[in-house]
Amino acid sequence: MCPYCSRGCKTEDMDVVFRDRDQSVVRRAFSSVDSSKYPEPRKKSDIDPDPLSTLVYEYEHTPGTIEKLTVLANGLTRIKGEFNEKDVEELFPGKGKAMLSNLISADLVIEIRFGMYKTA
Repeated sequence: MCPYCSRGCKTEDMDVVFRDRDQSVVRRAFSSVDSSKYPEPRKKSDIDPDPLSTLVYEYEHTPGTIEKLTVLANGLTRIKGEFNEKDVEELFPGKGKAMLSNLISADLVIEIRFGMYKTA
């Protein structure tokens, strides 16, 4: 079952086309039209997980509004150090302004300089 789109299939019925533990490598591999250009799988020690997609997954699977906003504020601060409305918008298209307003209203973030925020 895909944690993002909720689609599912039986894995024993699937052919393995490419395998890697790093999400970003897999995305690059499957975005390629030419399957002969699949990158070589990286070793476990080389894995650079995609922290933003992990943050979205954690946000979506956290119960409660304040808890979700806390996950978002802490995650963006941890990943970026400081963030702005555009960063929130990239994660949640069409909702950046409202979500940032909610973060500010809930006193979860502070504006450290004009338009830039971090966890309070």
